[in-house]
Amino acid sequence: MMLQGADKQLIERRGRVVGYHPQGIVVEVAASLGCVQCAKGQGCGAGLLARRSAWQLAVDLPSDREGASLPAVGSEVTLVMPRSFVTRLTWLIYGLPLLMALVTAAVGSMSAVTWLAPSLFFGVLAVSMLGLKYALGQRAEQFRPHLADAA
Repeated sequence: MMLQGADKQLIERRGRVVGYHPQGIVVEVAASLGCVQCAKGQGCGAGLLARRSAWQLAVDLPSDREGASLPAVGSEVTLVMPRSFVTRLTWLIYGLPLLMALVTAAVGSMSAVTWLAPSLFFGVLAVSMLGLKYALGQRAEQFRPHLADAA
């Protein structure tokens, strides 16, 4: 479900608290076949990759909630994530490594060595994916859903 924030579109999911972890709560999010826009045929295609069963997600509680009680096990919560983050993450994970590999393979194809272009393609693809894993490791939290409200 999409909501209009102040100036951002948010992806919203409802879940149920199933436990706790040191920094917050563990939420079980029910599977859905996609958002309303996917159902209308206007979506991003995330419905094609939707999980068919529920999954659990550890959600860190924001520091401004310190002192507030944790949501009870079994209570419903709302998780939100800006849509632009999903687009940015998709570009970083899929688009950037593929583009780098294609450009490097194109440069390598100018060589007389037949195996150089495919070797460069797969080598750069693997190295860029591993590099992104470590580069995004410190900033991975910004790409996680955040607790919007607890019922």
